[in-house]
Amino acid sequence: MADVVYRPLETALLREARRLGGGEWVVFQADGAFRLFTGIRPDAERMLVHLAELIGS
Repeated sequence: MADVVYRPLETALLREARRLGGGEWVVFQADGAFRLFTGIRPDAERMLVHLAELIGS
């Protein structure tokens, strides 16, 4: 599911996603896409740590 809007900056979908937590899906989506396009298996654990740093978890 996607929610792409200019305004408001925070939509009901984004509020609910933040409440539920679990943004790890984005790492696994990126992992699959990177592997598909390059044939290289990325380090998903490292990506999860970096994501946590980026979002301040």
